[in-house]
Amino acid sequence: MTLAHISDVHFGRIRDDRIVRALTEDVNAHTCDVVLVTGDLTQRARVKQFREAKAWLSTLAAPALVIPGNHDVHAWWHRPDLRLLHPLRRYKRMITADLMPHFERPGLAVLGLNTAYGRTIKGGYCEKSHVSRIMRYFERLPRDTFKVIAVHHPLAEDPVLDHGLDVARGGEEVLDAAEHVGVNLVCGGHWHLSRVAPRGIGAYKVVIGLAGTAASDRWRAPQRGVNSWHAIRVDKDRFVITVRKYARFLGCFEFESEHKFRRSGV
Repeated sequence: MTLAHISDVHFGRIRDDRIVRALTEDVNAHTCDVVLVTGDLTQRARVKQFREAKAWLSTLAAPALVIPGNHDVHAWWHRPDLRLLHPLRRYKRMITADLMPHFERPGLAVLGLNTAYGRTIKGGYCEKSHVSRIMRYFERLPRDTFKVIAVHHPLAEDPVLDHGLDVARGGEEVLDAAEHVGVNLVCGGHWHLSRVAPRGIGAYKVVIGLAGTAASDRWRAPQRGVNSWHAIRVDKDRFVITVRKYARFLGCFEFESEHKFRRSGV
């Protein structure tokens, strides 16, 4: 199986005229079973930006599982009432009303969780219901199913990166639940950094795969100037996450690095 993981496209702040087309062509060339889009489709949740995002989603050859990010909620300064009461109204009307989507095929199960709410500025929030949702959804599946959670905000601090980066409140409890039911991979974004690493030290634990910004000019050091997405190949006893990086002068995405992990519990 092959999955694509794309995050933080940010229509309204696209890097250049070629990158969106290059992204689509590269993703489609991988013949994916599903494309995971982990939030921040837009820069300011404007109607025009959502229209552009919807049009782009229609160019993907594989089915897409999409969740919102904090940039997909109404801006505070525009309509504070909508920000608090109906923060994702445009997203639900123009992209999808399902804020906790799931995708299944034999041997694969993906659960999306929404961490984007109007009452936060840019940080995320995990509800207690997320834990019970994870338990109910994954516990019923065969042991050899490759299990994935898709979420916008990182759920825990990274020991290597700056600890000032936003994480979702309640994220550690969600990760604990994910490990309990044997989730193999948690896909996220928000930091605009490509980062792939297992949680914890020692025995194998759930792998965290954070994708960088796929198409915007909103980079973050030390990956300033870098746009990327992740191709995930799942085999019987292992999975490989390949980072695909945009080569500006060529106008296409190309191989940057790969990360190999054994599958736990099969």
